[in-house]
Amino acid sequence: MGTMRNKTLSLFAILVTALSAVGCQSGATTSVRYDNVRFMDVWSTYTHCLSAEDIQVAMLDSSKLREVSRIQTTRSSLETILPTSLKNMVTQPGSRLAVDVHAMAAACSLHAGDLALSAGEPDLARDQFREVLHSHTESDYSYYTAQARERLTQLELTLQAALR
Repeated sequence: MGTMRNKTLSLFAILVTALSAVGCQSGATTSVRYDNVRFMDVWSTYTHCLSAEDIQVAMLDSSKLREVSRIQTTRSSLETILPTSLKNMVTQPGSRLAVDVHAMAAACSLHAGDLALSAGEPDLARDQFREVLHSHTESDYSYYTAQARERLTQLELTLQAALR
């Protein structure tokens, strides 16, 4: 009786796994289409930001890119929903975006900060540069953090010179 029950449970587990795999594959075309639309939206926001000459427009685009970046970072991991016995059999899917949204957000924030400086808005500029420093602590983004740090230093020197 126990052997029959084990076989039945094993067959049930195989059936559930097979149906899950087939179900996941059937939605692949929708997922690819969605990711392509999302990519185009992100890319459009990024290029719009870098071509913006208005502070508010660039800051809005910067905010949108930071939000996408944040969502991508906090995306639910497969490890939180899979049973322990299956975790070693599955790898986390990679992002389908062909660009680094975190780098795009950093570049846009730097541009928005530069626009704010040019318009005589040092507080807005400082906020944008600090956002880059706080949001991009990984070594992959050292270029952007170095740029933000340099701009903050320049901003502080300019403000100190103005007070003298």
